[in-house]
Amino acid sequence: MLLDADTLRARFDQGVDYAGFVALAEPEGHRPPWDQRYAQLTLTDQQDALVKSFAREMNVLCMTGTWCGDCALQGSAMARIAQANPDRIHLRFIPRSEEHAPLITKAQINAGFRVPVTWFMAEDFEPVAVFGDRTLSRYRAMARKQLPDGGVTVVAEAPADPVRAVLGEVLDEFERVQLLLLTSPRLRQKHGD
Repeated sequence: MLLDADTLRARFDQGVDYAGFVALAEPEGHRPPWDQRYAQLTLTDQQDALVKSFAREMNVLCMTGTWCGDCALQGSAMARIAQANPDRIHLRFIPRSEEHAPLITKAQINAGFRVPVTWFMAEDFEPVAVFGDRTLSRYRAMARKQLPDGGVTVVAEAPADPVRAVLGEVLDEFERVQLLLLTSPRLRQKHGD
Protein backbone atom coordinates (compact mmCIF):
# COMPACT_ATOMS: atom_id res chain seq x y z
CA MET A 1 0.00 0.00 0.00
CA LEU A 2 2.99 2.30 0.22
CA LEU A 3 3.44 3.68 -3.25
CA ASP A 4 6.41 5.45 -4.76
CA ALA A 5 6.85 9.21 -4.42
CA ASP A 6 6.23 9.94 -8.11
CA THR A 7 2.88 8.11 -8.10
CA LEU A 8 1.79 9.80 -4.89
CA ARG A 9 2.82 13.25 -6.15
CA ALA A 10 0.88 12.74 -9.40
CA ARG A 11 -2.28 11.70 -7.53
CA PHE A 12 -1.84 14.51 -5.01
CA ASP A 13 -1.65 17.00 -7.88
CA GLN A 14 -4.97 15.65 -9.17
CA GLY A 15 -6.60 16.08 -5.78
CA VAL A 16 -8.76 18.92 -4.55
CA ASP A 17 -9.01 20.72 -1.24
CA TYR A 18 -11.73 19.97 1.29
CA ALA A 19 -14.20 22.56 0.00
CA GLY A 20 -13.74 21.38 -3.57
CA PHE A 21 -14.27 17.76 -2.59
CA VAL A 22 -17.36 18.42 -0.49
CA ALA A 23 -18.80 20.45 -3.37
CA LEU A 24 -18.85 17.20 -5.39
CA ALA A 25 -21.38 15.67 -2.98
CA GLU A 26 -25.08 15.54 -3.81
CA PRO A 27 -26.52 18.62 -2.05
CA GLU A 28 -29.61 16.89 -0.68
CA GLY A 29 -28.21 13.45 0.02
CA HIS A 30 -24.52 13.17 0.73
CA ARG A 31 -23.47 16.75 1.51
CA PRO A 32 -25.28 17.28 4.86
CA PRO A 33 -23.20 14.74 6.83
CA TRP A 34 -19.99 16.43 5.69
CA ASP A 35 -21.27 19.86 6.74
CA GLN A 36 -22.56 18.51 10.06
CA ARG A 37 -19.32 16.74 10.96
CA TYR A 38 -17.20 19.73 9.96
CA ALA A 39 -19.29 21.95 12.26
CA GLN A 40 -18.85 19.49 15.14
CA LEU A 41 -15.10 19.10 14.82
CA THR A 42 -13.55 22.39 15.81
CA LEU A 43 -10.23 21.81 17.51
CA THR A 44 -9.86 22.49 21.22
CA ASP A 45 -7.27 25.10 22.20
CA GLN A 46 -4.88 22.29 23.19
CA GLN A 47 -5.38 20.44 19.88
CA ASP A 48 -4.95 23.68 17.93
CA ALA A 49 -1.70 24.47 19.76
CA LEU A 50 -0.39 20.98 19.05
CA VAL A 51 -1.06 21.24 15.32
CA LYS A 52 0.37 24.76 15.14
CA SER A 53 3.58 23.39 16.69
CA PHE A 54 4.19 21.03 13.76
CA ALA A 55 7.49 22.02 12.19
CA ARG A 56 7.84 19.58 9.28
CA GLU A 57 5.79 19.80 6.13
CA MET A 58 3.63 16.82 5.29
CA ASN A 59 1.50 16.03 2.29
CA VAL A 60 -1.69 14.11 2.96
CA LEU A 61 -3.82 12.46 0.28
CA CYS A 62 -7.20 11.02 1.21
CA MET A 63 -9.07 8.79 -1.23
CA THR A 64 -12.66 8.79 -0.13
CA GLY A 65 -16.29 8.88 -1.19
CA THR A 66 -18.82 11.64 -0.69
CA TRP A 67 -21.45 8.97 0.09
CA CYS A 68 -19.55 7.47 3.04
CA GLY A 69 -20.43 8.43 6.62
CA ASP A 70 -17.10 7.40 8.12
CA CYS A 71 -15.42 9.32 5.31
CA ALA A 72 -17.34 12.47 6.22
CA LEU A 73 -16.18 12.08 9.80
CA GLN A 74 -12.52 11.41 9.06
CA GLY A 75 -12.37 13.83 6.13
CA SER A 76 -13.83 16.66 8.19
CA ALA A 77 -11.42 15.89 11.04
CA MET A 78 -8.48 15.98 8.61
CA ALA A 79 -9.69 19.27 7.15
CA ARG A 80 -9.88 20.89 10.60
CA ILE A 81 -6.38 19.65 11.44
CA ALA A 82 -4.89 20.83 8.14
CA GLN A 83 -6.56 24.22 8.41
CA ALA A 84 -4.88 24.78 11.77
CA ASN A 85 -1.43 24.72 10.13
CA PRO A 86 -1.73 25.22 6.36
CA ASP A 87 1.97 26.05 5.98
CA ARG A 88 2.92 22.58 7.21
CA ILE A 89 -0.03 20.34 6.32
CA HIS A 90 -1.04 20.08 2.67
CA LEU A 91 -4.24 18.04 2.36
CA ARG A 92 -5.91 16.88 -0.84
CA PHE A 93 -8.86 14.60 -1.53
CA ILE A 94 -9.52 12.34 -4.49
CA PRO A 95 -12.72 10.39 -5.07
CA ARG A 96 -12.75 6.63 -5.19
CA SER A 97 -13.64 6.50 -8.86
CA GLU A 98 -12.57 4.76 -12.05
CA GLU A 99 -10.28 7.68 -12.80
CA HIS A 100 -8.12 6.52 -9.90
CA ALA A 101 -8.45 2.76 -10.49
CA PRO A 102 -4.68 2.14 -10.50
CA LEU A 103 -4.48 3.65 -7.02
CA ILE A 104 -7.60 1.87 -5.77
CA THR A 105 -6.31 -1.55 -6.74
CA LYS A 106 -3.13 -0.92 -4.75
CA ALA A 107 -5.02 0.31 -1.70
CA GLN A 108 -6.88 -2.80 -0.71
CA ILE A 109 -7.49 -3.42 2.97
CA ASN A 110 -8.20 -7.00 3.98
CA ALA A 111 -8.68 -7.85 0.28
CA GLY A 112 -11.38 -5.20 -0.12
CA PHE A 113 -11.70 -1.77 -1.67
CA ARG A 114 -12.44 0.41 1.30
CA VAL A 115 -12.62 4.10 2.01
CA PRO A 116 -11.21 6.26 3.32
CA VAL A 117 -7.59 5.45 2.64
CA THR A 118 -5.12 8.19 3.48
CA TRP A 119 -1.46 8.42 2.49
CA PHE A 120 0.89 10.52 4.58
CA MET A 121 3.98 11.76 2.77
CA ALA A 122 7.05 13.79 3.59
CA GLU A 123 7.59 17.21 2.03
CA ASP A 124 9.15 15.55 -1.05
CA PHE A 125 6.28 13.04 -1.35
CA GLU A 126 8.27 10.12 0.01
CA PRO A 127 5.68 7.77 1.54
CA VAL A 128 5.53 7.72 5.32
CA ALA A 129 2.31 5.98 6.38
CA VAL A 130 -1.07 4.73 5.23
CA PHE A 131 -4.17 5.13 7.36
CA GLY A 132 -7.24 3.30 6.20
CA ASP A 133 -10.84 2.41 6.81
CA ARG A 134 -12.33 3.10 10.24
CA THR A 135 -10.62 4.32 13.38
CA LEU A 136 -10.29 2.24 16.54
CA SER A 137 -13.30 3.77 18.30
CA ARG A 138 -15.50 3.11 15.26
CA TYR A 139 -14.39 -0.54 15.15
CA ARG A 140 -15.04 -0.86 18.87
CA ALA A 141 -18.58 0.45 18.33
CA MET A 142 -19.11 -2.02 15.48
CA ALA A 143 -17.78 -4.88 17.61
CA ARG A 144 -20.17 -4.01 20.46
CA LYS A 145 -23.09 -4.21 18.03
CA GLN A 146 -22.07 -7.11 15.79
CA LEU A 147 -20.08 -9.62 17.82
CA PRO A 148 -21.70 -12.15 20.12
CA ASP A 149 -21.30 -11.60 23.84
CA GLY A 150 -19.36 -14.83 24.32
CA GLY A 151 -15.93 -15.52 22.96
CA VAL A 152 -14.85 -11.98 22.16
CA THR A 153 -14.45 -9.40 24.87
CA VAL A 154 -14.52 -5.74 23.94
CA VAL A 155 -13.00 -4.04 26.94
CA ALA A 156 -13.03 -0.38 26.04
CA GLU A 157 -16.00 1.68 27.06
CA ALA A 158 -17.88 3.67 24.48
CA PRO A 159 -16.58 7.24 24.28
CA ALA A 160 -18.77 9.98 25.69
CA ASP A 161 -18.66 11.74 22.31
CA PRO A 162 -17.93 9.32 19.45
CA VAL A 163 -17.47 12.11 16.90
CA ARG A 164 -14.83 13.88 19.01
CA ALA A 165 -13.17 10.52 19.71
CA VAL A 166 -12.55 10.09 15.98
CA LEU A 167 -11.08 13.59 15.80
CA GLY A 168 -8.66 12.61 18.56
CA GLU A 169 -7.70 9.40 16.77
CA VAL A 170 -7.10 11.18 13.48
CA LEU A 171 -5.07 13.85 15.25
CA ASP A 172 -3.01 11.12 16.92
CA GLU A 173 -2.10 9.79 13.46
CA PHE A 174 -1.10 13.27 12.25
CA GLU A 175 1.03 13.74 15.37
CA ARG A 176 2.61 10.28 14.95
CA VAL A 177 3.59 11.13 11.36
CA GLN A 178 4.86 14.56 12.42
CA LEU A 179 7.10 12.98 15.06
CA LEU A 180 8.33 10.41 12.54
CA LEU A 181 9.26 13.27 10.20
CA LEU A 182 10.92 15.29 12.98
CA THR A 183 13.10 12.36 14.04
CA SER A 184 13.87 11.12 10.53
CA PRO A 185 17.66 10.99 10.01
CA ARG A 186 17.13 11.77 6.30
CA LEU A 187 15.11 14.92 7.00
CA ARG A 188 17.21 15.99 9.97
CA GLN A 189 20.28 15.89 7.75
CA LYS A 190 18.46 17.74 4.96
CA HIS A 191 17.32 20.51 7.32
CA GLY A 192 20.47 20.59 9.44
CA ASP A 193 18.70 19.95 12.72
